[in-house]
Amino acid sequence: MKIKSRLSKQPRKMRKRFIYDAPLHLRQKMMVAPLAPEAREKYGIRRFPVRVGDKVIVRKGSFKGTIGKIVEVDLKRLRIYVENVTRKRSDGSTVYIPLRPWNVAILELDLSDPKRKKAYERKSKIKEVAIEEIIGEEEEEEFEEISEEEEGEEELMKEELEEEKETREEEGEEE
Repeated sequence: MKIKSRLSKQPRKMRKRFIYDAPLHLRQKMMVAPLAPEAREKYGIRRFPVRVGDKVIVRKGSFKGTIGKIVEVDLKRLRIYVENVTRKRSDGSTVYIPLRPWNVAILELDLSDPKRKKAYERKSKIKEVAIEEIIGEEEEEEFEEISEEEEGEEELMKEELEEEKETREEEGEEE
């Protein structure tokens, strides 16, 4: 029997604990996909939870490059099913191939659900605030640099004016 009952650090046991044996409320948080670069510019966020109706592109596997809408989200298996990602069975029926959500990229979000729209707005506002803070800091730095440059320019102008006065005085003395 172990004297110190610590949890294992073995990768296989960590995966089992955090992915395969995770409760549903934690699995829901794992069901996120990154947005495609075009969608990042459009929506202003990097990743978002997947839902039925989102338009996605497959990024890995034999169906790489396939575009389709999400038909089903399976939390128990941590898989999603996409419209055009299918295969034929031996009896002739077509079935969807399960994909992991991190192997697809979201092209368009389905914002028909008001709660989801609210979550998107909340997340994009957080991003905007962070961007504004960064821009504000950059503007302050630029302002400080400009004010330092202006101080240097003012000193140069004063020196030039003094030199001009001296040259005028010298010219006045010569005449």
